[in-house]
Amino acid sequence: MEVIRGLENVRREPGASLTVGSFDGVHLGHQRILHQMRNSGHKPLTVLTFDPHPQTVVRSYGDPPPKLTTFEERINLFAELGVDRLIVARFDTDFAKITPEDFVGQILIEQVGLSRIFVGPRHGFGAGRKGNSSMLMELGKKLGFEVEVVPPVIRDGKFVSSSRIRKCLDAGDALSAWRFMGRPFYLFGDVVKGDERGNKLGFPTANLKLESPAKLSPKPGVYASLTEVNGCRWLSVSHFGSRPTFKEAESSIETHIIGFNNDIYGKRISIGLIEMLREVKSFNSSDALVAQIKIDRNEAIVKLTERGFSPYTGFQDRRIGNISAKL
Repeated sequence: MEVIRGLENVRREPGASLTVGSFDGVHLGHQRILHQMRNSGHKPLTVLTFDPHPQTVVRSYGDPPPKLTTFEERINLFAELGVDRLIVARFDTDFAKITPEDFVGQILIEQVGLSRIFVGPRHGFGAGRKGNSSMLMELGKKLGFEVEVVPPVIRDGKFVSSSRIRKCLDAGDALSAWRFMGRPFYLFGDVVKGDERGNKLGFPTANLKLESPAKLSPKPGVYASLTEVNGCRWLSVSHFGSRPTFKEAESSIETHIIGFNNDIYGKRISIGLIEMLREVKSFNSSDALVAQIKIDRNEAIVKLTERGFSPYTGFQDRRIGNISAKL
């Protein structure tokens, strides 16, 4: 996949299939659009996205929503999904003022080039997101390109969207987030030294220093998870949040990798959340905590095995149900 940073570096491709957006999460709705683009036969398959995220520039109140995916994650996911050309436009206050008509005429047609554009039914573009799919179709008739409005992916009676996935993770519903993204929600970072309490209790943990503070932190709790180390995925049970049993202990992100005993300090690892086991709670003694950790570990193995991740055989990421066939 060719990654082009800056519109000034783009070579115009008048026959391209194109989609435009931030694509946070690269969820099933986004994947359906890319699937339709691949099937159209128009080449190159081109994605125009923005850095920084538009909400960090135009949001007039509060903080922008936390990210489901880092920019680097999105690049890797686009490559895996068959994108030929990823164009990264710098989004700033001047870019935010471009009218919908000028965005289409001056940027999409004159700079990027397209034969057909693919968007979702709620797509907005141009200053104030005043452009919509109906306007885009009118502009297509006038300027000579086709528009395909791709139906949304619906799960449990509602659209799959980035905001819906954030709400799931805020509520600790990692399982639904997986169903809506088509893969687990991952956190990335380096393993750093902690207070080594897990070692002393007989359950060593890897403490994670997050790679991107802007990325969403899930609801505090204990999760059945997958931890990837050096390209291999292991069953794990992960803790996010405070550790109230030890009053002086700080909040942490740590994972107990089941059956793994190697020294990985300084290594970059990723933790993929599969299912929340319980919320954070305080225990009266270390023995009570150890007893609960044993329960958590056994329950994690059961849950992960039920989802297709066996501790006894090589395993890979699997979607729940036949989601891909419905894209």
